[in-house]
Amino acid sequence: MLITGEIFAGYTIERLLGRGGMGSVYLARHPRLPRLTAMKLLNPELFGDKEVRTRFEREADLVARLDHPNIVTVFDRGVEDERLWISMQYIDGTDATAVDATTSPPSRAVRIIAETAKALDFAHRNGVLHRDVKPANILLEGSGGPDQRVFLTDFGIARFRDDTGRLTQTGTFTATLAYASPEQLSGAVLDHRSDQYSLACTLFRLLTGTVPFDATNPVAVIQAHMMMPPPPVSRLRPGLPTALDAVLAKAMAKRADERFGSCVEFADAAVRALTAPPQSVPAQFAPARFTPPPMPQQSSISLPPSMPLQSSMPQQSSMPQQSSMPQQSSMPQQSSMPQHQRGAEYASPETPLDYRRREPVRRSRRRSSVGAAVGVVLAVGLVGTIAAFSLAKSPAPGSTHPSSTTRAQNTTTANTTAATSVAATTAPATSAPPTTADRAVVGANAAKLSSEFPGMLPKTTAQQLVHSGTGYNKAGCFAYQPSDAIAEPDDPTFGTWVVMWRCFGGPNKAAWAFYLYAAPADAQSALDGLPANDRSTATNHGHEYTNYTLRDSNRLRPRMVTAFTADPQRASILMYSAGFIATDAEFMQWWTDAPLN
Repeated sequence: MLITGEIFAGYTIERLLGRGGMGSVYLARHPRLPRLTAMKLLNPELFGDKEVRTRFEREADLVARLDHPNIVTVFDRGVEDERLWISMQYIDGTDATAVDATTSPPSRAVRIIAETAKALDFAHRNGVLHRDVKPANILLEGSGGPDQRVFLTDFGIARFRDDTGRLTQTGTFTATLAYASPEQLSGAVLDHRSDQYSLACTLFRLLTGTVPFDATNPVAVIQAHMMMPPPPVSRLRPGLPTALDAVLAKAMAKRADERFGSCVEFADAAVRALTAPPQSVPAQFAPARFTPPPMPQQSSISLPPSMPLQSSMPQQSSMPQQSSMPQQSSMPQQSSMPQHQRGAEYASPETPLDYRRREPVRRSRRRSSVGAAVGVVLAVGLVGTIAAFSLAKSPAPGSTHPSSTTRAQNTTTANTTAATSVAATTAPATSAPPTTADRAVVGANAAKLSSEFPGMLPKTTAQQLVHSGTGYNKAGCFAYQPSDAIAEPDDPTFGTWVVMWRCFGGPNKAAWAFYLYAAPADAQSALDGLPANDRSTATNHGHEYTNYTLRDSNRLRPRMVTAFTADPQRASILMYSAGFIATDAEFMQWWTDAPLN
């Protein structure tokens, strides 16, 4: 560690700005010019790692060729005492993680994104993808007013269009998971629209204070990016126009060809959605019907050896892209100095936010794998797991179904039980943003389901803006009202329900959902409308329930609906389970072990 006043590579060290898992950044004084610079140093113990050295050195080469007012400038690089260093523009300010969604106006968030979009489009025109766009890599200089300058930095995992060198031979994935695009997570070939997806996730965070998909389980976050639409920001922050929901949904479309043509086009649409009357927002911003993107079969997370930009991108000079400090799997240690005294935190991870408290919090070790940079060895086989999930859903001859102690033909007859009706709400018929009362009722219903199945679902309250968390066996769970939910292609129709929790991921042999209805009759109507099935009874921890096993289930994906007829207070609830690469026996064993009581 360098100390104040020390001379390094001719520069005078002023103070430490930040420290990461791979190196440190110091404020340094130029030896000949009256200028302060930010000096990034690779940790000495990593000097012998050829891959890390190549990535670190490439950062300076890429950034030096990207001359843009919204991209941090690199001045020089070199080696001193077996330590690699880069001298770059010092930004006297902070990064976008410091933006407080509870006090900062939405116009500021959109402006930050618009300035960042200019930098990204410039990089894309020069054949460079950033691949790690997130608030921590957007630096803000000056006060929060309209004259605040915005800089994009940390191109450490970027790749030049014509670069066929493979800097991920260890099979690692170094982009921050909370902002990664579906194609990054599936190992597909990337183009400029991958950065657009990450930029949209960043706008979501700046507007709401939380990321679109927040869970403690990395698999749950990945599956949400791959398969779930983003929650509407107009419901998370009162006053935001619903037109902004459509713009974000388009920019975060699962398929890249359904997004905007460029980052600036996305930013312009966000500006119009925020400022224009509702009727003046073009209808084409509405996203196309969701279709899961193709997911290649692979057993570990690795990035493709090349990422050609599409031919529709303007082809200017072959200038490489900027590169950032690579990050390891361990959480980088932040500087002990307060944020306002550190200047730009070049090497720090994103400051985690807890959406419940809406203020900066210290993230626990268990949670660090999601919000922070996911570095070396995230979890072996995450993408392979998702690819296998896709395979498990494909039809196969001779598919079988779970058996239980008794199996009979479905008679569509159910026991009539008395139960107290829940306070029901459906999505408003108009496009007007929901009122505080609407959100409270939805939250109350989500909390009711959560309290009925505390072993299966995360705890929530009516007051929370986002209903998500960790469920049984480390699954990621998200609550939806009917207007927000999206069904899998082989999901049955569940009629008129008022709120639903969906959980998946972890070592579970099934994904599951709980549906809450306004009255028992609505739940029974959904049971009557199920496709061909076999009705049986099974016991879970001493309680006997009725199961409806769907006959047309695919191999290794048995599907079943559970009615809680033995518990009158649960007569308005149905549970839907779908096996995850599970035989009938494995699936039923999972159901039997699940803490339904």
